[in-house]
Amino acid sequence: MAAARWVVAVMAMTMATMARAQLQYGFYNASCPGVEDVVRRELKAVFANDTTLRAGLLRLHFHDCFSDGPHYEVETGRRDGNVSIKVEALRDLPPADGNVTVLTNYFGVKNLTMKDMVVLSGAHTLGVAHCPSFSRRLYNFTGAGDQDPSLDPAYAKQLAAVCKPGNVASVEPMDPLTPVKFDNGYYKSVAGHRALLASDAALLDDSLTGAYVRLLTNDTNQDTFFADFAVSMINMGRVAALTGTAGEIRGTCGIFVD
Repeated sequence: MAAARWVVAVMAMTMATMARAQLQYGFYNASCPGVEDVVRRELKAVFANDTTLRAGLLRLHFHDCFSDGPHYEVETGRRDGNVSIKVEALRDLPPADGNVTVLTNYFGVKNLTMKDMVVLSGAHTLGVAHCPSFSRRLYNFTGAGDQDPSLDPAYAKQLAAVCKPGNVASVEPMDPLTPVKFDNGYYKSVAGHRALLASDAALLDDSLTGAYVRLLTNDTNQDTFFADFAVSMINMGRVAALTGTAGEIRGTCGIFVD
């Protein structure tokens, strides 16, 4: 974790040296040449020691804006916000049990398309979810003590063995097929009715999102997924970006500058 903190510190210090009106590739080229290579090298070392951090970094980027896997040029220059309110995060982040209409609306508010929504959902190929996020699908799907009929029976049995009623501490991988690899395993899990979250399973209920899930399930070389994911991540990185003199630059990312 020391390396991770060092990376954050380097990024914060370089951000302090210059401010421009928009995000761009190579934002730090003049102030700190080669910083992207330094960050990339250090993060690879961190990921090698703890595979769970890749999912955490993706989640951090998602929450801020709203490894093995695709490579793309990241637009830099975002500044830290002056306000962080828990209720706003709970209000703005898509719910784990949302259907396609709900999810599309949440992403639409951020100027992200339905395709962006399905592509970015692919980030669930990494990471885990706590039992309360999906236990309703196992024990009380419609409020009558029933189970979500869309769940693969064998998968449901596997989940129920770990997530007993009232269990809040246990976690399950969101992609049971390839839980520590960034690939299209998530879409294969969804297509096979082995999606952990109801919001993931819901992608099959819509003709457009379902067709895209099936497309990526058969994406043997994963070129389509990786290319689309890179585009959607860049789109998400532009959401509510603070640049120039807006926001602040923190030497330590977890400490508010007063």
